[in-house]
Amino acid sequence: MDDPVVFDVPAPFVVEGIVGQGAYGAVCKAKYGNELRAIKKIPNYSKSCDSAKKVLREVQILQQHQYCQQVICCHTMFRPSSGDKDVYVVMDFQPSDLSSTIKDKNITLDEDRVRYIVAQLLLGLRALHANDCIHRDLSTRNILINEDSQVYLCDFGLSRFFDPDEQLSFGVVTQWYRAPEIILDAQYDFRADVWSVGVILGELLLRKHLFPGKPNDHADQLNRIFMLCGTPSKDLFAEGRSLARSSDNARRYSFMYIDKRPTQPHLAKVLEGVAGASPNAIALFARLLTFDQAARPTANEALQDPWFEPLRDFINQEMEAMDSVEKPAIPSDSGELADILEQIETLVKPFPEALKIMQDQEAEYAAAAAQDDAAAESS
Repeated sequence: MDDPVVFDVPAPFVVEGIVGQGAYGAVCKAKYGNELRAIKKIPNYSKSCDSAKKVLREVQILQQHQYCQQVICCHTMFRPSSGDKDVYVVMDFQPSDLSSTIKDKNITLDEDRVRYIVAQLLLGLRALHANDCIHRDLSTRNILINEDSQVYLCDFGLSRFFDPDEQLSFGVVTQWYRAPEIILDAQYDFRADVWSVGVILGELLLRKHLFPGKPNDHADQLNRIFMLCGTPSKDLFAEGRSLARSSDNARRYSFMYIDKRPTQPHLAKVLEGVAGASPNAIALFARLLTFDQAARPTANEALQDPWFEPLRDFINQEMEAMDSVEKPAIPSDSGELADILEQIETLVKPFPEALKIMQDQEAEYAAAAAQDDAAAESS
């Protein structure tokens, strides 16, 4: 049995209980004055170069995307003491995630609400992808939601900056949301995240899992995708095509399935008669789950889809605000373990220093808000 997670969180935070736990950390709910915060503990980041890189990337990506309304608000990051090798990330607390929302039959998920949720997911991805960042773990559990249906991307533990010349790892993305190019060990890019959004759209409309493959069974997961999306053409495995770099085993298995049991796409039929699944919703659903990643839309292209016309003003305003922010430089995460640890300790301060920086920022925001209120009253 695993030891219980201990949160070494000093005052003024008061830990109320653990609300989530996974392979890369645990999250507690904490009081901060009259407000609630979520605090993520990432333990012992110094044990290996790989674990340190994951922490560095998560810290860098969170800090670089605070301008994006669809990324969870990060108030501060700290180490309990200068010699501590645990990182604590203090974020806004949100009451639920999409997984719980889908399961709660008391919550209505009509087409307008689903459209608003999916538009926000794509806006968040648009911001990440514009900064050369792939999330690599989008699932209904990693998307937080509040009472106003505002959604927030979180859990960037598997995220990384994209280099087209670098081989990316394949042990990423929760299995049921994993794009076929990742399952097939082929090169992948930002559109692997878009596939995950397609799966999430289907689950929001169906209110059940779309591709619930057997745990750690890649063949079963691929079969489920083949049955709904159809089998790919063998041409996709040719040199220069999107699956050209797939592993020999993945290629052999796919060819065996294609030869033995070729299937046609049944995606549209999955949503036939489903409340909220209009023809435009079904058309976008099929586009997002295009097997060939080269033909799959980017997040930006998906946002231009006719299904989003009722939200066109909102989407344009969000994109305009994003585009007004100067694109940050891609930080380095290369080097030996000592180099990575030095970068983390530069970004993540000991608690007293981190708390002072956060409180100074809060005072600045409060003063600016008071000034705006006074100006509004006098005008």
